Amino acid sequence: MNQGIIIAGFATCGKTYLGNKYSNVIDLESSNYKFDNSETINISTEERKGTNRKINPNWPSNYYKAIVDAQKKYDVILVQLKPEHFDYFDKNNIKYSIAYPNIDDWNSVEEKCIRRGNNINFIKRLKEVFIPYYEDSIKRKYEKMYIINKNRTLEDVLIEDNIKLLK
Repeated sequence: MNQGIIIAGFATCGKTYLGNKYSNVIDLESSNYKFDNSETINISTEERKGTNRKINPNWPSNYYKAIVDAQKKYDVILVQLKPEHFDYFDKNNIKYSIAYPNIDDWNSVEEKCIRRGNNINFIKRLKEVFIPYYEDSIKRKYEKMYIINKNRTLEDVLIEDNIKLLK
C-alpha cells in the first residue's frame, strides 16, 4: 500500500461520514487526542465540541503520531483543519490537501452543525474562524484544495478526483 493521503477538512465537510462509510478511510477526530474525555465518555463526540474539557498533556504530538501511523494503514486520512497543523505538516514535509466549504455558504455550515448536535458555543467559535481559516489555508503548501459547494459532499469531490473509496 502506498502512503495514504491526508486531507485537512473544515468542520461539516463530511469527514466522520466518510470515515464511517469506507474501510480505507479514517477520520482522526482531533478531540479524541486533544482532550481528556474520561468525564464525557457518555456524550457523543459532536455534543462534546464546544464544552470545557481538560487538555491531554500529550497534545498535539499524540495527534501527529496518529496521523503518520494512519498513513501506513489507510488510503485516506481525514484530519482537523487548523493552521497549527499546517505548520507541522509544512515543517515536516508532509503532503496534504484541504477540504473547505464554499466561503460564501456559512448558512449551510451552520445548518449542518445544528443537525449533528453541536452546541451554540461550538458554532459561534466556528463562525469566528470560518473566513480567517480559509484565508490562511489558501496561502499554504497544500497539494489540492477541494471546495465543498452547497448540496455537494467531500465524498462527491473525492470520487470525481478518482480517489478510491472502498466499502
